[in-house]
Amino acid sequence: MRELMADFPGTLAKVAALGYTTFGFRLYGYAGPSPAEPAPRLKAAMVRAAGLKVGATRLSVRNANYDRELDIAAEMGSRIVVITTAPPFIAGPELFKTTRAAFEAWLPQLAKVGEKARDRGLRLAYHNHPYDFLPLDGEQPFALMANSISPELVSFELDFAWLWLAGIDPLQMLRWLGPRVVTMHWKDVDRRRGTERADQAVAPGLGEMDYAALLPAVRRLTTATGYIEVDKPEDGIAAARIGAELVKRVLA
Repeated sequence: MRELMADFPGTLAKVAALGYTTFGFRLYGYAGPSPAEPAPRLKAAMVRAAGLKVGATRLSVRNANYDRELDIAAEMGSRIVVITTAPPFIAGPELFKTTRAAFEAWLPQLAKVGEKARDRGLRLAYHNHPYDFLPLDGEQPFALMANSISPELVSFELDFAWLWLAGIDPLQMLRWLGPRVVTMHWKDVDRRRGTERADQAVAPGLGEMDYAALLPAVRRLTTATGYIEVDKPEDGIAAARIGAELVKRVLA
């Protein structure tokens, strides 16, 4: 993100030179639109100018005007829009914790966003975190979501590192969800890098997950787009290069 904020088109050119074909991004920063950040339509134009496809587009979480954001995503040429986390996880007195009642009350709202996305030719996906698998009164929030909402309305973006930290095999999730998995985040886990989840995220191949064996198995199960993502890299381009080299080596 630092590199993009400093030079959006220049960073895209570097990413394309590494062999990437698709670029996914947030419509806005977490705090909303910022004067320092290119407008979404300009971002999309820059992506195409770099020879990349506009990939999955992440929607806001707090105070989201989904009608407007879905319209913008469709105009940009996105086909997949992603909700990063369930609002109940960030609305309560304790961050990343909620109640089953609050979570279930939100599910019809999620389904409604899925309907709005479908009406615009978009596919809505939900991005998992470890806390999506902590049971609420005996059942995982992720399972409540997957089992109660039609696949026509909600698909999934599987973050492999967050699955791993939750003790869940990414391949198991791919088998269970099948075509509902429309995009993936490929990053690795190094638990020696502090106690914060984001600090433990490293480029694929630098952690404990054995991506060299994992990715060929993934490709046998899905053709969904996999994105290299590292939450807080010291050098974003270096992380992108490591990820690209790994993918070329094991999937060529």
